[in-house]
Amino acid sequence: MTFDIVFVLALTLAALVLFALDRLRLDQVAMAVPVVLLLSGILTPAEAVSGLSSRATVTVGSMLVLGLGLRKTGLVSAIGAWARTAPLGGKYTRLFVLCLVCAFLSPFLMTTAVVMVFIPVFIALAEKAEEPASRYLMPLSFVSILGGTVTLMGTSTNLVVHGEAVARGFDELNMFSITPLGLICLAVGLLYLFTAGRVLLPRRIRPPDLSAKYDVRRFVTELHVPEDSPANGRSLADLGWGERYDVTVLDIERDEREITAPHGDRHIRPGDILYVQGSAERLLDLARRQRLKTPRDGDERDLDLTAGRGQLVEVLVAPGSILVGRTLRDSNFGQRHDARVLAVQQHGVTVTERLAELTLRVGDLLLVHGTTSALERLADDPGFVPMAEVKTPAGSRPRAGVAAAIMAGVVLSASLGVLDIMTAALTGVGLMVFTRCVHVEEIYAEVEWLVIFVLAGLIPLGVALETTGAAELLAGWVVTLTAPLGEAGLIAAFYLVTAIMTAIVSNAATAVMLTPVAIFAATQAGMNPYALLVAVMFGASASFVTPFGYQTNVMIYGPGGYRFSDFLKVGGPLNLILLVTASIFIPLFWPS
Repeated sequence: MTFDIVFVLALTLAALVLFALDRLRLDQVAMAVPVVLLLSGILTPAEAVSGLSSRATVTVGSMLVLGLGLRKTGLVSAIGAWARTAPLGGKYTRLFVLCLVCAFLSPFLMTTAVVMVFIPVFIALAEKAEEPASRYLMPLSFVSILGGTVTLMGTSTNLVVHGEAVARGFDELNMFSITPLGLICLAVGLLYLFTAGRVLLPRRIRPPDLSAKYDVRRFVTELHVPEDSPANGRSLADLGWGERYDVTVLDIERDEREITAPHGDRHIRPGDILYVQGSAERLLDLARRQRLKTPRDGDERDLDLTAGRGQLVEVLVAPGSILVGRTLRDSNFGQRHDARVLAVQQHGVTVTERLAELTLRVGDLLLVHGTTSALERLADDPGFVPMAEVKTPAGSRPRAGVAAAIMAGVVLSASLGVLDIMTAALTGVGLMVFTRCVHVEEIYAEVEWLVIFVLAGLIPLGVALETTGAAELLAGWVVTLTAPLGEAGLIAAFYLVTAIMTAIVSNAATAVMLTPVAIFAATQAGMNPYALLVAVMFGASASFVTPFGYQTNVMIYGPGGYRFSDFLKVGGPLNLILLVTASIFIPLFWPS
């Protein structure tokens, strides 16, 4: 074993540990990897930046833009609006049909886009059926993941494995090569989710009233402004109560007039009644220092957060949101949206203090208070998913038919072999831009660049694993350990290792690292390399046992009120069933 092999294996292990610990951003770690490999002399400069020009990176980026175009033209939202009202039968029949709709969309759209649109639909469906959302959202996520395995363009991991395989001379997979296996896995998953899995789904009853759910009423106090208060005549921005006392002014009552979610330039006047949110200790400190008066005993009135022009709405931080990795203060949320965040649910834990300093992540739930018009504008922001229906203004670009035609052209040209997938996707991006289905500035602002930079950083690691001989060494170990089990055992081993890694780190990172290992293992075992490549594809999408292995699971975690153990209980058996399914059918479709 050479020094280069030891170094690359140690770097790979270090990257996996950092991914699992989640102390540093995923893209930050990924982009550091090629720099280390370049400085160590293991990679040349051209190899270190090969991830930026990789077919996998370009294709994934193109598909993200195509999905953005479908969202911007309102096509995906129109499907969601139809699903709310379409006569689809009883509650279980309706759930099954909507799962089939998601399964049909996922092979052609990124699964995150499908789940973003259908989360409010499934929540409304649960409310109509008088059942908790936890009984509906996990099937939504799982079925969308399974639907993404039906075509090469259904998930980023499929595109990554395909792109990395093509770069190594294995280019026989086309758009629908994996469709038969994908349909079988989808059917098996649906059968499980609507039989044994349905029994295992948890019942997480959540308070229907948002202020009670987040327990914010007890943090809101009424404060009166007397003539001698030092706050008189000063604006809220000048006072800086949020930074100094960690409190938020939700409403101002002035001369029987209500000012909801006041801006920073709003000035305080004598006689104002302020409704202020914060911890009891900080509210008392604010009242003492600013000489603000609390109502006399028996005179205090509760602030109805949904009365007058003020409304409460619960929104999910979506992939690609400008809030991801930032704080409310950094993003200037209050000024940008004319609304206030009263509480945040992060991984099931409610946070009501020091919200301005909390770093937000995909899947976080924000309880937002503001005027109806402000919340309508917030709901129209693609960085947020409203958990209840919010009336939004009609789109200004009624080009849904054009976007659908472009997407159909991409799929047909790639599946018929007229163009390869990357060329078809790039052509589709150009058409989306020049037909104004999506604007260039929207691509810069709203595409989920994290996926792109993770691939750009980790593809050179795959190159290093291959060129140093580390991938061949790992492949030899796997082949030796699984030799008594035959081809099915080797396929099962790769599927299992991929699924386990995906549950801990990014599925895209897993696919990049294991693709070269799978190719070497197939060569050493004398079997069809596409069998192991497909095992890696499907194993990387088998993200059912943790809420953090796949973004769609992260997105439903808060709205469903799930616990970590719920995914293990429901997703664990599904993973095992799919492992057996893949081990049986992959050798039949890709025999040696």
